[in-house]
Amino acid sequence: MRTRAALMFESGRLDVHEVELEEPGADEVVVRMVAVGVCGTDLHSYKGEWERPTPIVLGHEGAGVVEEVGADVTSVRAGDRVVLSWAPGCGECSACRRKRPAACAPLSTAFGRGTLLDGRTGISFEGETVYRGTATGAFQERLVVAAGAALPLGETIPLEQAALLGCAALTGVGAVLNAARPEPGFTTLVIGAGGVGQFVVQGARIAGAAVILVVDPVEGRREQALRLGATAACAPENVKEAVRALDPEGVDYVFDAVGAPETTALALRWTRGGGTAVVVGLPAVGAKLSLDPLDFTNREKTLTGTIYGSDDPAVALPRLLDLAARGELELASLVGPSFPLDRADEAFQASLAGSPGRVLIEP
Repeated sequence: MRTRAALMFESGRLDVHEVELEEPGADEVVVRMVAVGVCGTDLHSYKGEWERPTPIVLGHEGAGVVEEVGADVTSVRAGDRVVLSWAPGCGECSACRRKRPAACAPLSTAFGRGTLLDGRTGISFEGETVYRGTATGAFQERLVVAAGAALPLGETIPLEQAALLGCAALTGVGAVLNAARPEPGFTTLVIGAGGVGQFVVQGARIAGAAVILVVDPVEGRREQALRLGATAACAPENVKEAVRALDPEGVDYVFDAVGAPETTALALRWTRGGGTAVVVGLPAVGAKLSLDPLDFTNREKTLTGTIYGSDDPAVALPRLLDLAARGELELASLVGPSFPLDRADEAFQASLAGSPGRVLIEP
């Protein structure tokens, strides 16, 4: 089976070529991709901050339509609209047994190798292996994945909006509802108002936050955060004054949607005594965080992390769909500019430039 894909042969550039896909196995499906978001994970690889084998097809946050199913597949049928999950998990490791497939050890190994869970990629170009970003590789017209990676969507949400559910929404909303689990009336600071940060803001609003302060260097993203429920927003150079105006001791919860050592340090700085800082964004490989032990002894702070919303995507997605159906989760206004597959590299440049909405590639 042949399809077109955006290949990265070296960091900082994508080129579209026709590739060969292996036919689906008994437990796999073919998905015709309709919309795929450019996620921070993709940008790390594109910028060379994460070392990955090449050529590679990036992309994992997407939605599409099932075209073909393997003989043993019962969860979806041809014609079903689906959202991709990059974490079906092996089902056997300790993380999977705890219903945390995103922390699956074999899956993590597959990420580093650029393969599927079973060690193969199922994609080739001119006879050479093509690798997969995040064990998915969605920036292509058609995609072969395990049936467990194609989550049924139903018919109500446009696929362009549904793409955001596959990673940004599950991660951002889940960081609040599942990792932090705050009581209503809490105060919070959200560092970074990109795709994931905008869903952290919504998660905080849904959870009943009394105060949601957002810090981001891009004015358009700050304005978007205010529309989504933030009560205040500021540029990074003004965060000290903004937090102290709320409470000189800091806020109850801080969510670092960037994940750089500098932003995590900022999160801890403005977490009040007894409060919690949650690292949501992913750092570059090799990044190190310097900690002051007194933050954890004298001030009894908690620092924790979250991956993919700290839940099983197959369980979390129906909850998000219900929130969207009730009007509590906004999707439409978070969709940013869309680019055809032939302009995939332009899409990445738009995302790096700080687009307020999620940049989409529409194969």
